[in-house]
Amino acid sequence: MNALIDRTFPMKNRVSIKFLTRFGPLFLFALAFSLLFLGFYRNQWQMVHAKKFSLFQKDVEGYVIARMVWTRQSHLFSDGGLLGWGDVNPNDINEEDYQNQYDTYLKGLSFQTYWFKKSHPGFQGIFFSILDRLSPFSPTNNLRIFRMLASSLFAITLTGLIVWFYQELGWLSALFAFVSIIVSQWMTLFGRNLFFFSWIFYLPMVILLFRLQCEKKGNKLSDKQLFWLAFSLTLFKCLFNGYDFILPTLGMIASPIIFYGIAGKWNKEQFIKRSITVAFAILIAIILSLIILSVQVMLASESFQEAFRFMTENFNRRLMDGGQDPSPIYAIAAQASVWSVLKVYLLESYLNDLYVPYYVLILIFAGMTAIYFLSNRIRPGDPNQTSTATALITTTWFSLLSPLSWYTVFKSLAFLHTHMNYLPWHMPFTILGFGMCGYVIETLFRQFRPAQ
Repeated sequence: MNALIDRTFPMKNRVSIKFLTRFGPLFLFALAFSLLFLGFYRNQWQMVHAKKFSLFQKDVEGYVIARMVWTRQSHLFSDGGLLGWGDVNPNDINEEDYQNQYDTYLKGLSFQTYWFKKSHPGFQGIFFSILDRLSPFSPTNNLRIFRMLASSLFAITLTGLIVWFYQELGWLSALFAFVSIIVSQWMTLFGRNLFFFSWIFYLPMVILLFRLQCEKKGNKLSDKQLFWLAFSLTLFKCLFNGYDFILPTLGMIASPIIFYGIAGKWNKEQFIKRSITVAFAILIAIILSLIILSVQVMLASESFQEAFRFMTENFNRRLMDGGQDPSPIYAIAAQASVWSVLKVYLLESYLNDLYVPYYVLILIFAGMTAIYFLSNRIRPGDPNQTSTATALITTTWFSLLSPLSWYTVFKSLAFLHTHMNYLPWHMPFTILGFGMCGYVIETLFRQFRPAQ
């Protein structure tokens, strides 16, 4: 390769090419991170209306805020370290109660009572409570810093994904993936929220993608290493941002196996063995996280039976049929059809000011898939590039199962929260879909450009 560069380009151009080869990914990382961070933290690119951005999910973020107050006036693991709300009646809560969580924290006040949330380990609350106690700054500045931290981690994680696109699939694929993230109103909204701590949704997939990429380059990954990697990443997700969007997250953990299994041409035995290894690691991690949550609830309520009963009822209530919850609103959710729920999410717009519903994106991705296979049949490409394209297309359509499964299995939850549950479309279906579009376009130019 170096000899070819030496014969083809003069010295000045060779220096430029070598510089870009060496520092290009670093420059890409810095630029992508900066632009994403500004979008997530302060809505710099105006992808969301200002009021919607400032008020988005302040109720659930209030769990973390209240936890910091409660830790400040008691201790780190009081009430099991669980998230919660202060001075509220959970059966009769309103906007003033949500705002009171922030006012109490920012003014350095205290709660008289604390209602703890039993369905979430809430380790992000413990994490931010530690930072809050260590910080020499005022609560107002702390809140800014914590949101900056959440935005930074989300931007770093997604930038890592963009760099992977660049290294594995080319610059145009990386560009399409990057643009798809930065223009999305829903990724912008979730970017800085302390409760969702959204970077953790994507971290397992990104780490597995890079680890399997290293294996492709010769750094072998044993089944034991794969197990512990999948186990630790899943456990980290469950502890630090709970079971929200759990099925899409698990689908993202499986995506690297699908991609590299096809691109790397694993044999059937290796693919099945690795898939089972990852599935088993995920299962054990979820079980362990539920045991930890049970201990937390037991410490808070002083009753293991209460902990088990609540988790069982809460899980059933979130399922497709709504469980046996007597609440009228859950009865309505249970009676709603799957299609009526899916229709809401398919018709929602990807962008804020320009109506581009998600079903249109699905059709666009389907069209690009058809174009690729038709063009490849007319003029077959390089076998390695064909394997990569097939892997990317297969993984993209596999990832569509993530949002569809979540909207179906947790139909009641999806029915009740149509104001915010659109992130699963991006976990990682739309990101992979746009990256696929960039890769197909680049491949078509390469295959059909006139011979020199």
